[in-house]
Amino acid sequence: MDERSRVLTATCVGAAVGGLWGWLYLTETGRRARAQIEPTIDRVVEELRQTRTTGEKAKSAFDEGRQLLTDVTASIRQVAS
Repeated sequence: MDERSRVLTATCVGAAVGGLWGWLYLTETGRRARAQIEPTIDRVVEELRQTRTTGEKAKSAFDEGRQLLTDVTASIRQVAS
């Protein structure tokens, strides 16, 4: 993709996002649509936060298990030597 295509694409995307933002925040129908959409977005954001927290806990548990396995393996090698 050459530089002109990127500029044109960015301009079109910016215009579309700006138009959508204007419609959502500056018109009555946009405000009603936003009122219906926002609770769903809030739920999705909360689900993502919970998923992130769960992922962090899983990573921590994995790291602890790996460290325990490393310690046990090292102990077995010492005993075998």
